[in-house]
Amino acid sequence: MTPTPRPPRVVGRRPPIVTLSFPGMMLTMAYKVVDIYKDLPRTNCGDCGKGSCFAFATAVYLEAFPLEQCPHLESAPRGEMEAKLDASRETGASRRPSSSEQALRSLLAAMAEADFAESASAAGAEYVPGRAPGDGEAVIVRFLDGVYRFTRLDVTAETGDPPTVWVKILLLIYLTRAAERTGDGRGEEAAAGAQGIAVGAAGAGAVGASAAGDAEGAVAATWVGYRDLPNTVSKAQTFEACVARIAERFADAGPALETAVAAIGGRVVDAGPADLAFRIDVLPRVPMLLLFWCSEEDFPAHASLLLDRSALDYLDQEALVFAAEALAGRLLGEDLSELVG
Repeated sequence: MTPTPRPPRVVGRRPPIVTLSFPGMMLTMAYKVVDIYKDLPRTNCGDCGKGSCFAFATAVYLEAFPLEQCPHLESAPRGEMEAKLDASRETGASRRPSSSEQALRSLLAAMAEADFAESASAAGAEYVPGRAPGDGEAVIVRFLDGVYRFTRLDVTAETGDPPTVWVKILLLIYLTRAAERTGDGRGEEAAAGAQGIAVGAAGAGAVGASAAGDAEGAVAATWVGYRDLPNTVSKAQTFEACVARIAERFADAGPALETAVAAIGGRVVDAGPADLAFRIDVLPRVPMLLLFWCSEEDFPAHASLLLDRSALDYLDQEALVFAAEALAGRLLGEDLSELVG
């Protein structure tokens, strides 16, 4: 199988809109959730009481489950993993960051001062007016297969899993950055420049049709790799690990992947160089393109997850990694509550 060429680097001004960092992502930790997962047998048997090995790795990271709860982990590798965990915890890693609730309160305070109608329009969300401006207003936004309600006090689930602090922070970053993006006029710029979806370098071919949203705040619909976005080198490995989980689970199960994508609101698009391709609107203005190559003979299954080039207008680099983790988790049947920032 010939490797798919990386998408061309997009050159241009893509400065961050809001300097809000997604706190406590795994990448800042000495022994990360993805590292724990890689050291596990990865049988996804469920014998530990969790739905998948990645969910178990998350529980170990949170110190909610001991490694001994995996019956298929031999004593020697378990001892090595425990030594890594101990060393990591001595540095303060592998625990819930104490800054998370503080970050959430800060974001909620910022949203409390926002114009909800404008924020909803910029984010492609629904505005629910109150009895008077600021009185009972709400913004309704879809995140994967869940629907969430923002008020000036909190974020709650209309449908789907109750939002964890990490999901709340992600959604608040999205709304805040969307509003800031419209404020500096780039919503109109993106709508004017909307074009067909292009994937890969020269010769890779076109994938799908125009995917611009409505006029204000529409995404530009040009796909790029995560590594093609600025300041993503240190986080790219974790992003790609999420995609590898999808390839591993659905290696010989293309129809099952199509069913899983449909269940979270995704749709099939022209596959171009891949065997299968799906567009999944993780958030209304944050589409992702999942390309999938089925396993054949000596070649394992392979997947690639592309982003719209405007992605950093809506989520920062770390939040995009969390969004990819959420996407992979939902495709594998995991609850968002099993994710940790």
